[in-house]
Amino acid sequence: MRKISYGFTQLMKLHLHDYHVNLKAKMVPFAGYEMPVQYPQGVLKEHLYCRESCGLFDVSHMGQVKVFGEDRVKFVETLTTGEFQTKKSGQSVLCLILNEKAGIIDDTIVAKRDDHIHIVVNAGNKFIDMKQMDKIIKDYNYKVQYEYLKDKPLIAVQGPNAHKALNEIPFMFMVNIKKNGIDYQINRCGYTGEDGYEISVESSKAQELCDKLLATKMAQFCGLGARDSLRLEAGLCLHGHEMDDTISPYEAKLMWTVRKPNKETGKYNESAAFIGRDALPQRQKDAKFKRMGFITQSGIARPPCDIEFQGQKIGSVTSGTYSPNLKKGLGFAFINNEYAKDGTQLQADIRGSKVNITLSPTPFVPQRYYKPEKK
Repeated sequence: MRKISYGFTQLMKLHLHDYHVNLKAKMVPFAGYEMPVQYPQGVLKEHLYCRESCGLFDVSHMGQVKVFGEDRVKFVETLTTGEFQTKKSGQSVLCLILNEKAGIIDDTIVAKRDDHIHIVVNAGNKFIDMKQMDKIIKDYNYKVQYEYLKDKPLIAVQGPNAHKALNEIPFMFMVNIKKNGIDYQINRCGYTGEDGYEISVESSKAQELCDKLLATKMAQFCGLGARDSLRLEAGLCLHGHEMDDTISPYEAKLMWTVRKPNKETGKYNESAAFIGRDALPQRQKDAKFKRMGFITQSGIARPPCDIEFQGQKIGSVTSGTYSPNLKKGLGFAFINNEYAKDGTQLQADIRGSKVNITLSPTPFVPQRYYKPEKK
């Protein structure tokens, strides 16, 4: 995986750090934390186990924030590209946090609850995101307060067997339940392309939760290595690779996450305009490249490999990995618009060797998110 500097001078530890060490996890620096990158079974087997059964991922490094107050919907509609006016309690939305120039500060899952709004942001950006929150509260004089859930572990349960524990929850929906004497906040979502959940639990109960999940014999822990190959197969972006504060939603091909006006009235169903909206039309006109998926004929093209057409650089790799399911190299690249069409044959410069690649639609493997049976 590509290494990114987040500017942290001292690594933080997960609440379950010793638990992972006891499982013989290999710990590496990531987003300011010491994180498990793999367990003794290795990345390949972890990846396939998640696709076939159920993988557990400790994602407690992510930022969890609760927003309270009478202006919380206005606040979150200013902060993010999502629309929350008409959302039911529990509904979750994947959306973006943009700057004034419509660059992507972060991507986030936001859930509307009865008395607050729950936001989950990326680990490497969470303090940047909270500075943006502070600025919005001050600039707009919104009557809101937020709570950063610093010590609340977050465990992702992903794979076709994940539903056997909590089948009653709709996709992209957050609920609070009590099971086996433990209080959970659960969102049916994930970052692997599989059905699954992200479970927020009190730190005092986190180990008990993990023990119960492992005791099912259907689940095993997986590390960052498998999480990266799983998200790439599923066609999912990673901030710092396919997104950053200079990349627009047009270039990242994420306009589907951006609030749009009603087709009939031309008006937005919202309480407030999101930051960056005014810059989007010009960013669309100025966009010279876009994110594209690719499959390699041989080898693995990782950043910062150049992408070429007839010896001319026309793009660069943002993420690349080996696909255990397809048994091929694949990844994402930013490609100049002229060449950014599925099926286009190009070359990747992998340490001086020219390797043929084909631009490919994504996801590379079918996504298997939960869909309720039609009655």
